[in-house]
Amino acid sequence: MIERGIINAGPLVAFSLLDRLDLFTALFYEYWIPEAVYQEVAIAGLGKPAADSLTNPQWLIHVRTAPVPDPLLISVLDPGEAEVISLARISHPCVAIIDDRRGRKIASEIYGISVKGTAGLLVEAYRHGLLIDLRGSLVELKRSGYYLSEKVIEAACRAAEN
Repeated sequence: MIERGIINAGPLVAFSLLDRLDLFTALFYEYWIPEAVYQEVAIAGLGKPAADSLTNPQWLIHVRTAPVPDPLLISVLDPGEAEVISLARISHPCVAIIDDRRGRKIASEIYGISVKGTAGLLVEAYRHGLLIDLRGSLVELKRSGYYLSEKVIEAACRAAEN
């Protein structure tokens, strides 16, 4: 299990599309959803994937208020990603769960935060026996409109073999 995860909107939506929001509980001792991410997915995204699931009161215990993000974060990332990084900076040990390449790069290279994306978490779930068909899950996500390149799918499948 991973100590703590700070989760952005994309992975929440992806796991909801797979009907596998339960994997967060299985993969992390604790996981937090920054307020901006919750607002983006559950409030502004009402009627979209993950919104209905996240309005359940059990999810509210995972919502956290992040410190005000650095101006750099606010200028180059969306509010959810900025809050994920801001909250991760004060929450060591943790992993920032971000799919956006720019957000991942800033988190890891500028702030030294460990990062994983949806594909990386699905690999972890597969390795722990929590997911039976990794490739099938990734293809299902892509088919449902979630952006995953073939390169990411292939890299995830190779990583799962090691």
